[in-house]
Amino acid sequence: MLRRIIVVLPIFFFSCTSNYTVYEKKGFAKVSNNNKIISTFAKGTLLRLTNVKTKNSTVVATNGKLKNSGSRIITLPIAVIEELNLKKNLPFIHLQTLRKNKIFIAKKAKTFDEEKKVSKKVALETIGVLSLKEKKIMNDKIYLIFGPFYYESFAKQIYKVLNKKINNSLIFKDYKVKNYTILIGPLNNLKEYDKIYLKLGKIGLIGFDIKVQ
Repeated sequence: MLRRIIVVLPIFFFSCTSNYTVYEKKGFAKVSNNNKIISTFAKGTLLRLTNVKTKNSTVVATNGKLKNSGSRIITLPIAVIEELNLKKNLPFIHLQTLRKNKIFIAKKAKTFDEEKKVSKKVALETIGVLSLKEKKIMNDKIYLIFGPFYYESFAKQIYKVLNKKINNSLIFKDYKVKNYTILIGPLNNLKEYDKIYLKLGKIGLIGFDIKVQ
């Protein structure tokens, strides 16, 4: 029961006025050489994709569905990766489902063609965008975050479970009164992330937040 709570709470948000369920998640995209956008959502689902680092954003419609995307939250063609200015070796994005809009679908929801230019970038409010110089010298690390939890006892339970499955040199506590957080990291690349994700998936602890810095 404990594990189920962790998985569900960070992901789903409900609109009080329309009963529309919004799904939001941060994670890594899989880069594909074809033109299809594949996710765990039904074909035709509208998604807003945002580069977490630069805040570049675009809206797309999915072309296919997978039952389980594994450690990646979506598969994207190179055209979309480039439009969002994502690093191919670390394509870190924020994903959010949107309501269907018939006008939008008629104009925008088309299969991406790598021989054509993708639609212009939509800029979100920019917070602390890194300079090009900083990007070149920065070696980003991946951190997985559990919490914050209100009760220390809850955090201790999670920490105990993680310690049994993960190298304890990668697990850190950040405990403050009524604000208890557990971190896993730093992970140097997606290969290391995939290994940790596989271990966490086996014990049902994949409801973590991700930070790249």
